[in-house]
Amino acid sequence: MCKFRWIMLTVVLCLLACSAKAECYYNGTQHPEGTIIGPYICRNGQWVNK
Repeated sequence: MCKFRWIMLTVVLCLLACSAKAECYYNGTQHPEGTIIGPYICRNGQWVNK
């Protein structure tokens, strides 16, 4: 039972770590959150108006 808990904890931590990475793509190039291109800014993995 203890081994199952460790496996579940590992899976949850991996999912949380992957979801924290919010990057946007523009013309096939990856940009980190906060990047500004023209009138848009990368927030939560999406391009939104400033």
